[in-house]
Amino acid sequence: MHNPPRLGKANLLAGAAELVISPPVGAPTLGTIQRSTGVHDDLYARVLVLNDAKKRVAILSLDLIGMDFALADQIRGAIAARSGIAIALVHCTHNHSAPFTIPWSVLGPRWLSGPGKAWRDGLVGKLADLASAAKAKSEPVSLCAGRSPVHIGTNRRLPSDQGIVMKPNPAGPVVPWVDVLRVDRSDGSPLAILFSHAAHPVIIHGSSRLISADFPGFAARKLKERFGGNTIAMFGQGFAGNINGDPLRGGISAAELAGEVLAEAVFQAASGNEALPSEEFTISSVHSEIPLQVLPSRAECSQALQAAEERLVKTYGRGAFNDEQLWDMQDDVEIAKGQKESKAADDVQPMEGKAWWMMDTVLCLRDLLNKIENHDERPLRFEAHLLRMGDHWSLLAATHELFAEYQLTLDKAASTKHNMMLAYTNGCEGYIPMDRDLALGGYEAASFPADGAALRYRHRRALRPGVEGQVIEQLRSLWG
Repeated sequence: MHNPPRLGKANLLAGAAELVISPPVGAPTLGTIQRSTGVHDDLYARVLVLNDAKKRVAILSLDLIGMDFALADQIRGAIAARSGIAIALVHCTHNHSAPFTIPWSVLGPRWLSGPGKAWRDGLVGKLADLASAAKAKSEPVSLCAGRSPVHIGTNRRLPSDQGIVMKPNPAGPVVPWVDVLRVDRSDGSPLAILFSHAAHPVIIHGSSRLISADFPGFAARKLKERFGGNTIAMFGQGFAGNINGDPLRGGISAAELAGEVLAEAVFQAASGNEALPSEEFTISSVHSEIPLQVLPSRAECSQALQAAEERLVKTYGRGAFNDEQLWDMQDDVEIAKGQKESKAADDVQPMEGKAWWMMDTVLCLRDLLNKIENHDERPLRFEAHLLRMGDHWSLLAATHELFAEYQLTLDKAASTKHNMMLAYTNGCEGYIPMDRDLALGGYEAASFPADGAALRYRHRRALRPGVEGQVIEQLRSLWG
């Protein structure tokens, strides 16, 4: 491979490490909302520690769906205590073939406090140790940055006579590139490859009950083969709130193919990239609160709750369900050796009539009613960090599920030549749509009484219209 020329003496140190973090078989995954039956390919935690002799930052990439703030904060605190690294970007690839580490639904995260508690608690110490191990292996490096066109996903908000539906919208916005940061040792061999693209890892999703890292995992594996076993290949999920990987529920083979396509684009970007001048980096942060929509009235919520309870009783009787029964009552999907033929998104049976979904809807509405009775108007916590090297390169890492339009807007406005942007970092507890999407509704943007993502996420309601300007202004301010 062509190694770009160095610019000046390398003053930067870096270390990288990786670790398998697959959950035990039987852990429920978000994609199928069923207990997993095995492991097709392991889930990994990967970490890159950068040190300019004055500051250290740890960038983590986890093959998980996301995290609530409590778990992310616990991990960041453990990393700081164990390694002295004050800034840790705990990023999740938003992989759907992984356990419910995200605060979406009521029933899903219960596994973490029950059978999965040992696995969940073990993550904290393991990730702190992993960051310490990467720090201990630090060596002089130089950086290169590049971008290549690639298209793994499609916008998933399609206007229809019924409003916005979750189906492929080829005319909708996407982020049609992959950004690459190559971290080279003194001999020119790559220590780490950090690559970012924006697309939900849902190509496997409900098509298999096997644990898998979906297309990001297959891309990382392909890059490790291409660059050599001593290279750590780390995926970063971009602003993919309204982008699905293609084809949705296509199966494991389709995910492997998408991973190969992405890996080839990364390889091209890493081969023809631009060397970055060796200089100190800066870290800027923003911490704020984003207003949520006003809570509905007690009467409105009580009426919706009563209707949901009556539907559940009419369909499944008055018997009480425990968590194990609810996982078992999910209708089996047709699976052959962990995969099936691809189905179009609009041909897939909806979840609304299934026992788990109906019970979870009741529990979410009960929680919303509790918030109303306790006047719980807490806003959505929001934070972002910008790691920057002069005017040459920057990495923006933000919380939650941001829509692609934010990344497209910020990429044009950023004052650095090379820009990489990650969502799902240090916490993910809701969608951040554009204002027009909040007005249009749909799964990602509708609030009560709609049964969308807002009801499932722990705040139980969507953002208030007008947040778009606030989010863009705060993120743009990080560049100064």
